[in-house]
Amino acid sequence: KSGSALSATRAVKDAPTKKKNISFGSSAGNVNPTGLIGDLPPVGFFDPAGFAAKASPEELIRYREVEIMHGRFAQLAIIGFLVPEKYAAEGAFGDDFLAPTGTALEAVNTDPLWLGLTLGVIACLETIRLLETEPGTRTNAKILEIGLYPEQSDEKLAEYSLKELQNGRLAMLAFAGAVTQELINETPLILNLQN
Repeated sequence: KSGSALSATRAVKDAPTKKKNISFGSSAGNVNPTGLIGDLPPVGFFDPAGFAAKASPEELIRYREVEIMHGRFAQLAIIGFLVPEKYAAEGAFGDDFLAPTGTALEAVNTDPLWLGLTLGVIACLETIRLLETEPGTRTNAKILEIGLYPEQSDEKLAEYSLKELQNGRLAMLAFAGAVTQELINETPLILNLQN
């Protein structure tokens, strides 16, 4: 390992507490005035545009709902990029399964019917979700109610919520990177990952 990577690993390993990052206080010197989870070391409460300072508590809850839903869609979008491109690269459904280039974005240009169907399904699902829920409860996917997680303590729920938030943030960045990469070099994402 490099010196800096080893130092960072030691710093995390030798941290005074082994507590998971689900506290609502401060982190890295940046105070979290919102009471929302999601502070990540080393930046702590990250709000460079100042949205939290300008928003009411109701707006902050709405922002968090939107962030979680965008994260969920981004996780599905990454899968929607990789799986079809993998099948196209293997020739599983013929040479022109996705598009002549084999990229997921090119399929939108060559066959706009798929884009229309995808957006139509998403619109229907979102409409149903909005009709069945109340503002402030729209991030509950009813996973705890169906018994997917056996341990349903408040601490465990906060841990699951933090994991979902972090994975959603990562997926949003990954999706933006995947789209950028395909637009720049016009090579299927799956081929770049394999090379």
